[in-house]
Amino acid sequence: MGGVAADPGAVGLIGLGEIGQVHAAAIARSDTARLEAVADAAPELLTPFQARGVRAYPEAGELIADTQVGTVCVCLPHHLHFSIALAAIRAGKNVLVEKPMVTDPSEGQQLVDAAAASGVALGASHNQVFYAAHAEAKRLIDTGVIGRPVLIRLRLGEGPAFGGWRGSPDLAGGGVLADAGVHRLYLALHFFGPVRGVRALMDAPRQQGETFAVVVLEFTSGARGIIEANDHGPPGTFDDEIEIIGTDATLRLAGLESLFVGYRSGPALSMFRDRRWREVPVQPDDWTASVLASVTAYLDAVTAGREPPVTGATALETVRLLQRIYDTATVLPGHG
Repeated sequence: MGGVAADPGAVGLIGLGEIGQVHAAAIARSDTARLEAVADAAPELLTPFQARGVRAYPEAGELIADTQVGTVCVCLPHHLHFSIALAAIRAGKNVLVEKPMVTDPSEGQQLVDAAAASGVALGASHNQVFYAAHAEAKRLIDTGVIGRPVLIRLRLGEGPAFGGWRGSPDLAGGGVLADAGVHRLYLALHFFGPVRGVRALMDAPRQQGETFAVVVLEFTSGARGIIEANDHGPPGTFDDEIEIIGTDATLRLAGLESLFVGYRSGPALSMFRDRRWREVPVQPDDWTASVLASVTAYLDAVTAGREPPVTGATALETVRLLQRIYDTATVLPGHG
């Protein structure tokens, strides 16, 4: 109990679903880490890793007890993040958790406190921070190219709603905002900083799983934000466009997942300045690459003894913002 394992580059991966497979690919490509062990309840998902000599466990607890594992990636349904991450932290492992880190702020604070007490590195995979167009937009904001940031609009349109555990409010922690909507929340904070005021309208309370929401944010800087989210589009819909308005320029991001699934086309990043639109060149990038970059950045940091690029404390602010939205939301008449 307590203390970082001898080799933080020895990674254990818990959860081998879609996102877990991308984490596995990132670890395989890492120059600083290697995949030591995997855990999943589905034997057929373990078999390919066993064939490559990776230790395989049917239960997360068995992997956490593996003394040769120094770092754990948690890629499980949202409601399991807290208990598994806490157990790994208490066993002295560094931990990277998929978004959202947890579904409840008090649980997030427990993870942050436990990591500090154990001397391990807690991080979250906020992959869209690493997307090339988002990184360039952040640079343009921070260097003053757009002037004073005034307004950010973040769209999320899906269709149809995700099924499986993601369609269960109890397992996902809510509806559309608790699932893909989390990307909109952490990006709002990433681009514009802390939020001091929140107003929201939803079609159903959190425990019933909202499918429509409009959120108005007031940032500490005085800037404003609007998030609109729904999952009522026809099949194939995925709209995650972002518009950032400053006093000197406007940025338009076509949407990481919109481009990835073919819902939109055109430049990833454009800027309106001096009365005209122009494309802002960025490195070609996509959803898979952004996840690979997120995991790699975390592993590079912990193996070098540096703070993770997205810390547990940073991820906790996203969870707190989600809770504030749910706490202050007005449910539209005829629902709830």
